[in-house]
Amino acid sequence: MTDPITIPKEIPQDTALSYDFLRKEGIELIQKMAGNTWTDHNIHDPGITILEQLCYAITDLAYRMDYDIKDVIGSDGSSSYKDLYSAATILTVNPVTLLDLRKVVIDVEGVKNAWVEKVSQNNSINTGNNGQDNISSKGLYRVFIERDELVHITGSNILAEVKSRLQSCRGVCEDFEEIRMLDTQPIRLQGTIEITHTVDNINQMVANILHRVNTHFSPRIYFYTLQQLVAQGKRTDEIFDGPRLRHGFINDEELLQRERKKEIQTSDIIREIMDETGILAIDELSVATGANTIKSWLLPLDLTKTPSLDVDGTLQELTFTSQGLIVNVDKALVKTLYNQKRTEGLQSIVPLEERDINIPETVDRNIENYYSIQNQFPANYGIGNTGLPNSVSETRKAQGKQLTSYLVFFEQLLANYFSQTANFKKLMSFDGEDTKTYFNQSLLDAIPGLEDVLVSKESYQEYLDEINVDTTASLQRKNKFLNHLLARFSEQFTGYGMLLQNDVTDTENDDAYAISKKLILDKAKFLQEYPSISAARGNAYNYTQSFWDTANISSLEKRIALKLGIEDYTRRNLGEADKEGFHMVEHILLRPRTAYPFPLEGRYSTNAISSFEAIENTENTKCISNGHDLKKGEQIRIQGTEKYDGEHTILSVSEDGFEIAIPFDESSAGATWQRVFDIRYYVRTSSVYNFTEVANEAGHTFCKADVKKLKVGDQVEIIGAQSYDGVHEVVAVHEDGFEIPVPFVAQEPETIGTGRWMQVATPTDSYSFQLTFMLPAWLQRYQDASFKKFVEQTIQEETPVHLRPSIKWLQKEEMLQFDQAFHAFLSQIN
Repeated sequence: MTDPITIPKEIPQDTALSYDFLRKEGIELIQKMAGNTWTDHNIHDPGITILEQLCYAITDLAYRMDYDIKDVIGSDGSSSYKDLYSAATILTVNPVTLLDLRKVVIDVEGVKNAWVEKVSQNNSINTGNNGQDNISSKGLYRVFIERDELVHITGSNILAEVKSRLQSCRGVCEDFEEIRMLDTQPIRLQGTIEITHTVDNINQMVANILHRVNTHFSPRIYFYTLQQLVAQGKRTDEIFDGPRLRHGFINDEELLQRERKKEIQTSDIIREIMDETGILAIDELSVATGANTIKSWLLPLDLTKTPSLDVDGTLQELTFTSQGLIVNVDKALVKTLYNQKRTEGLQSIVPLEERDINIPETVDRNIENYYSIQNQFPANYGIGNTGLPNSVSETRKAQGKQLTSYLVFFEQLLANYFSQTANFKKLMSFDGEDTKTYFNQSLLDAIPGLEDVLVSKESYQEYLDEINVDTTASLQRKNKFLNHLLARFSEQFTGYGMLLQNDVTDTENDDAYAISKKLILDKAKFLQEYPSISAARGNAYNYTQSFWDTANISSLEKRIALKLGIEDYTRRNLGEADKEGFHMVEHILLRPRTAYPFPLEGRYSTNAISSFEAIENTENTKCISNGHDLKKGEQIRIQGTEKYDGEHTILSVSEDGFEIAIPFDESSAGATWQRVFDIRYYVRTSSVYNFTEVANEAGHTFCKADVKKLKVGDQVEIIGAQSYDGVHEVVAVHEDGFEIPVPFVAQEPETIGTGRWMQVATPTDSYSFQLTFMLPAWLQRYQDASFKKFVEQTIQEETPVHLRPSIKWLQKEEMLQFDQAFHAFLSQIN
């Protein structure tokens, strides 16, 4: 029996809900402010009547403010909580650990189990250090898949889906070297099993034993629903810690126990069999695979395969006895029962409501609906719905209108408070287009006779509209609300906002308004994108999909762009327009492999071709160039001959030259060649801003550049400066550049930028966990040294701590060339 609904006798703890408290406070204020002139505080006094009505209205307002928060922010019946992300959306995270990656692969239909291992040793890579060094590049993984033979999906389709899923959550500066479907290694049992004479169904028992053993060899990963994990006592943050899966949740402890088996111990199999009811003893149990029978206690497994029970072989070689007599087994029936047992563990995709915390339904409380207090005054006041009869004098009617006008002041405030409460959800919203922070409502339909006391309806509505007009002050209030929402995620736009407002002296001018509006839009967009730039903040772009003129970029790039107020963060040609953006290059994708076989080392200065030679039986020409470092497939540009000038692809290389696809021309003598400026060139080189004469060293030239980890004695190559092109030894290093032992040339010809430089010796590992950001140096915002510094600081702060970013500023012509080089590179690996 349910308790009857009653009005509680206790005084409300919230004083705003206590009519008696509000009335008492009101009378005390009256006595304090008008004690000498207003002495009658009894209930018959009109002023006290007005006070009582206002107190009642305040309790109504407080009552509505005390509604359940879900009803307050969902009171209009629309999509509730649209700006509050669900647990599965905001608490889950894209794969970070090897265990997370395993979960993603196991979640693919047709995968029974999977293992992800780090690649410990990469192929031999020429580092440019006078030899071949074996580099163990970090961030590379191998994925091994155990196929689920009970799911009828082809292996190629499973592999394609696994690759797609992994690419969609690939980490920045990480890649998958190999994704392989493992073959099965059939294993059969031999021996004799003694059973009790009380076993009723020998066929079911044998099927159970086979299932136990096969589960031991190849256990199935179990998916749980949200409700199951809650029942186990798991906390919400524990449940949603990891990638979002389609089949449910995987228990970490269970998954850790399902590592790849390297051996099978006979004792473990005996224990599994003995756990079945009705088993008395096991005699001379052995394990066999292929033609070899292992009678010892240990069977080493083939690590390129996954163990699986050979049911037919086991039924052929395993004997069951009872009281000394052989018990016959119906092999066909056993296999049927065994297969039924196996299919019991299959799980389908779990419905979304069982993988997330369901948002409760809201009730539309009509919070904004305002009922005029004038309708509750005693009839003798002649206001509200009751009004006055036509028979009263004009003076009496005027008195009623006067009271109505007086009360409108209080009622408008009250009605606006109701509107403010009803629109609380908008204050907590990050819809950048809605910048209102103050809300009001018209009382024309709420107060009878209001139109009669107004100058005009139009002027009243204009007054209400003026309150809602966006001003710099109102936009600043909206910014404060957005700051609060950002703080809930431990995010801030403080530095960015201060930089935008540095040049504003008049807080009420158009510039201040525009900046406040832009800040709102930038913060709102950041919050709207937060699920992807938070849960997927470590995600790289998917290089198996379209990569140009799309938003297929890393979440790190998106996050940095949003933090910098860059509205268009798509990957596109940046050199063709004066719009903000940047490119990010992952060095791990530059590693030599089939798709892109060229290592990072390589020289880009001009080299000599001493002569050209014909190649017999071909339409090709050999270019003689001793000491070159070219590789097959590289692009070069030849200059100095009419016949060979232009770009060529290297067909083959030898110690003294290389081959190009063009017929031999005996009239051509010598020439020069230079590598085409590809993506490696821009990753390895940095700008030389200018060249100046060194005051105390007549034979030295100072190269102004960003220098990091450069020291005296290092070899640097300068490209694109003509007078200084070539390899030089660094003779001095300063904070803003370095010196080379070359006389200063005052009339250096104009080039793209001023020139670029790079260290000749490449690092031992140029690929692991390294990034290069290419930014447009010519744009107006980046001419401000403070903002440029802020951009570099933001990149450093937002880049995960295990990654090492390099920042390079390109001039417009350089960016045009880089756009082409980057697009060509991405096309090769796509």
